[in-house]
Amino acid sequence: METTRYPISIDGETADVGTAGELVTALDVLQGNYDRAVLEQLRPHLVEVIGSPQGLYATLKVLAAEDQLYLIEALGPRLVDVVQRAGALRDILATLAESGVEEKLLETLGPEGLRILIGSAEELAGVLEWIYGASDWLALQLLGADFLKCLFQSGYELSLVLYSLDRARQQELIDLLGWEQVMALVHDRRDLAHLLRALPAELSKRLLTHFTKDQLWAIVQDERGWGYLYNYLEAAEAAYLSDLLEVNDAQ
Repeated sequence: METTRYPISIDGETADVGTAGELVTALDVLQGNYDRAVLEQLRPHLVEVIGSPQGLYATLKVLAAEDQLYLIEALGPRLVDVVQRAGALRDILATLAESGVEEKLLETLGPEGLRILIGSAEELAGVLEWIYGASDWLALQLLGADFLKCLFQSGYELSLVLYSLDRARQQELIDLLGWEQVMALVHDRRDLAHLLRALPAELSKRLLTHFTKDQLWAIVQDERGWGYLYNYLEAAEAAYLSDLLEVNDAQ
């Protein structure tokens, strides 16, 4: 299939651009002096020119932050069609140095776009790993509590996302889900172990207080299970859980 090319004109010089590679070459040649002019001229055709997540990645890398913002805005609702998958979103976020550009990217994708791209806890964790500042909380809010409650099927899956968040964001995610929902994700000692490992001691203790002694023993099962859990715990967590289980925490 023949590539459709679109003309751009800078200082009386005209060139045709039809692919992301040609766009990046043009931007490189112009050395940043006319990037906005090029993007403005191609705006109606940017989705077709950029075409793929690799094209978007390459184009964003050669643009200054203000022009990155312009490009994202210009792609608008069709940004999700260019990004295509969660792994590509992760890689694109990894190239962005400005939190404002990250926020613009997430806001432009919006709740619907993010829910199309992110289909598992592993994918969400990968995306959040490359988001900084308040942008990670923005991503979680855009996804929404109902979506997140359906996304997480186990405590282990929730722990993957918790590892990608700082302490304040961990608390906010748990508040968004609710402690009852977090408890419901603990199906076995593996789930409990990974949640306790991912959370700081104070949040681990709050989680454990929602279980009765009998519920905890149903999860731990036996001395071997206690030994398995013990290896995941910090000293304060181990001491607290041993008191709840009424076992000797020395291992």
